[in-house]
Amino acid sequence: MKIRSIFILFLACLLLPTMAQRRKAPKLTPEQLEHQAKLERMTANTQRIMFIDSFVVAKANLLSAIRLSPEVGQVSRYQDIFHTEQQPDAYVHINELGSRCYLSLAPTDTTMQLYRSENLENHWTQPQQLKGINDDAQFPRVNYPFMMGDGQTLYFAAEGGDGLGGYDIYVTRYNTEEDQFLHPVNIGMPFNSEANDYFYIVDEYSNLGWFATDRNQPADTVCVYLFVPPTARTTYSASGVSPEEIAPFARIARIADTWTDDTARQDALARLNAVTQRQHEKPVEQGFAFVINDATTYTRLADFRASGNLEQFLQLQDLRRQYQQLVNSLDTAREQYAQAGNAERGKLRPAILASEQQQYALRQEINNTEKAIRNNEIIFLTKNK
Repeated sequence: MKIRSIFILFLACLLLPTMAQRRKAPKLTPEQLEHQAKLERMTANTQRIMFIDSFVVAKANLLSAIRLSPEVGQVSRYQDIFHTEQQPDAYVHINELGSRCYLSLAPTDTTMQLYRSENLENHWTQPQQLKGINDDAQFPRVNYPFMMGDGQTLYFAAEGGDGLGGYDIYVTRYNTEEDQFLHPVNIGMPFNSEANDYFYIVDEYSNLGWFATDRNQPADTVCVYLFVPPTARTTYSASGVSPEEIAPFARIARIADTWTDDTARQDALARLNAVTQRQHEKPVEQGFAFVINDATTYTRLADFRASGNLEQFLQLQDLRRQYQQLVNSLDTAREQYAQAGNAERGKLRPAILASEQQQYALRQEINNTEKAIRNNEIIFLTKNK
């Protein structure tokens, strides 16, 4: 009997830790299981990115840590642009001409939306809400807009939707045929996390990217990351990296682990230094000259009088920027082609041919748009002599 009691006591001692562990691991709710599955999917699809450097700053000084080329415009707080104490959490991206801006506004205490405004004679027009961004009210708050140089690709941060938590970064493109933006897409890891992630900015002229996050940071502090914008989206899993090995890259545990090409990193740091030096130079006032006829040349946005011509001219500016960026990309691709071997040339050739076709189509569209603007303006001037 005594031996049996000892055996039972021994068995209980073995079972107690297991029972305690079961009590410590409560059953996950369906929502928690869904979030865990989403986290695992996004981790597995983590994008391969080279992070050049990082800067921890007070959130109030966030913008001072982001050094941009003048050609990508200006990112500012709403209060600084519109000289008001209202909208303290809203941000604005103004294009390099200073003719258009994308901004966030909070219509209520709990919601925030994205808008667009035009600058006419140094006066910003009434903001118009962007169509397609939040039509189904999937995001309670949308903020931190940045429009790429093509005038069509828009990055922003939003709460809710299919995000991981806090603000997540999304991308969308403008659909000219439907006059609205396409359904936003979460850009995934390593840029997004369960914390607040925002201000995805690509400086195409210096080939540098920026984004901010408060993951693993004290209150009111953010970490600003500098990275090399990828030319194509590649993932670690595509290279056979295991989920366990991907996890640190998804969290950006150590940016040094992403330095696979020291020459590329040093070149990026040199470009950052060049941008910083340019910011100390006196800015050159940007303008334009659009010839209407032998006697008339427009140099101000307010000069356009024919109905719809101002909007067409702004679209024309976007097309010209897109064309120039394509020309620059083609020049780089052709240099790579000239130095590449046969195998690499086989990969580059289809992309170069496709870009050349796109360049031709863009040139035709630019010519047609210029002609339409010019003809409409001549008709207006003739009727209103």
